[in-house]
Amino acid sequence: MTLHTLRKLLGSLLVLCAIFASQQSFALSCRQGSYADTPSPTGSISQSFPIGSVSFAKSDFTAGNVLWRSSTYTATFTCWDMQGYPGGEDAWLYWNPQGGLSKIDPSLSVGVTINGQDYDSINTAVATKAIDVGRGTIADSAYYAKYGQARPLTISFTFSIYLKATGVAPQTTFADIGTAGVFQVDGVLGINSTPNSNYVANLTNFNNIRVIQCTPTVTISPSNINFGNVMRETSAVGKIAKTIPFTVTANVSGGGCVGQQLVASFSSNDVSTSDPTLLIPSTKPGIGVYLTSQSNTGTPLVFGQVYPFTTTAITSSSTTTIPVGYIAYLKWLTNSPTVGTFNTTATVNITFK
Repeated sequence: MTLHTLRKLLGSLLVLCAIFASQQSFALSCRQGSYADTPSPTGSISQSFPIGSVSFAKSDFTAGNVLWRSSTYTATFTCWDMQGYPGGEDAWLYWNPQGGLSKIDPSLSVGVTINGQDYDSINTAVATKAIDVGRGTIADSAYYAKYGQARPLTISFTFSIYLKATGVAPQTTFADIGTAGVFQVDGVLGINSTPNSNYVANLTNFNNIRVIQCTPTVTISPSNINFGNVMRETSAVGKIAKTIPFTVTANVSGGGCVGQQLVASFSSNDVSTSDPTLLIPSTKPGIGVYLTSQSNTGTPLVFGQVYPFTTTAITSSSTTTIPVGYIAYLKWLTNSPTVGTFNTTATVNITFK
């Protein structure tokens, strides 16, 4: 090796070291809990969300159909500057941080709902930076002088995890792939290289899924809810402009249905970022739409949350018709709404408990 070559090699090493140091200088440690008054990382770094014993019909595995959804959780996290970066940085969600979700059966895909917004097929990429969830640390000269780091901040968001069918024919049973990370809360320039430093939401118990001989079909009546004309002059913030009842009916048949219970969840791309019970049309005319069941009109349904559709198990192998009533409410959000038409959509998902 000539001296010239050695110098080139050392120069490359120095450049690589400089890049490595630059990436590390932005490392965050984000943990579950509200601990912004603590200068050192505190709180949980993992949480498991097991898939309970769930059953699906083969007909459920139509591409895009939501098969299962966890409960909706509101989580708070605190982030710490671990490399003395005084300017602060945002916290991000990284999908499939360790690549474990890549092992799932090809008939399934994994999605996450964040603040009412669905993010599909997160299992198809590994350690992918996806969503900015807010400021993780912030510049504070007095705090930096005392602790040598930016000041910690807390961030909060709601989330649920769901499984969708890809359209690939399913197996009768599913393999246990162990604990698979769904998302990690971390810094702007990538996943923290220090192990056990950041919160990871894990999905477990894929082997609890089974496919049964039961064929459910779902209808909605009316399928289009038309609020008709509403007068701008009657608007007042918080006032209900109109209500329209509708019915969701599940028809189930097949011997595998016996002993099963049904659950329902509603989803939409128009969910308000500040209120998970409210749909806001994309044109933002100054109105919102929310839903309740007819049996509990005082409690708006949370989009993405799972609710009982049947209160008892199905007892017959012959065709069983199960209707459940709901109400759609049109609500004024301003005293000065915009005149014109509006549209918003929602999807109801009926599956086995």
